[in-house]
Amino acid sequence: MKNIYYSQKNNGYTIIEMLLYIAIFSLIIGSILSIAMSIANQRIQNQITQEVDYQGNLAITNITQNLRNASTINTPTPSNSSASLSFNRTTSANNPLVYDVASDQGVNKLRFKAGSAEPVYLTSPRVSISNLNFSNRAISGGRDSIYISFTLTYHNPTNKSQLDYQKNFYGVTTLR
Repeated sequence: MKNIYYSQKNNGYTIIEMLLYIAIFSLIIGSILSIAMSIANQRIQNQITQEVDYQGNLAITNITQNLRNASTINTPTPSNSSASLSFNRTTSANNPLVYDVASDQGVNKLRFKAGSAEPVYLTSPRVSISNLNFSNRAISGGRDSIYISFTLTYHNPTNKSQLDYQKNFYGVTTLR
């Protein structure tokens, strides 16, 4: 007599095969999702780094270019430091020119004020400035040389760890 159990064609999968296929499929999908999440997080981190670098370099450039044309430094005085910089230009009717920090909507921003004109914020709401310091390192009988330092931190109101980034910026300029 012929065994009917073995003579029929098997058109389906066993439970073990099905579980194996599901496990392999899950591993592949999990790996793809993990890679996609990693790429997305790296992209966000790159954008944050780029924003902080851009804002910091823009601020240093603005300060040093304006300061090179100064005729006198009001604050800080020689051999002293200050959280604000005040200087005059011989050709400006808007003296004094002042750089300092002001809080705007909960974010510390670098501010520039020319005389009685309205102040202009030089950093965006996406970054917060701290530790702003101007140091007058003038040599007796020489030209004033101003050392600039500050820290920019990416503004992270959600407190997500992937959005935490800060960088210190330094610059120096000598009056012409």
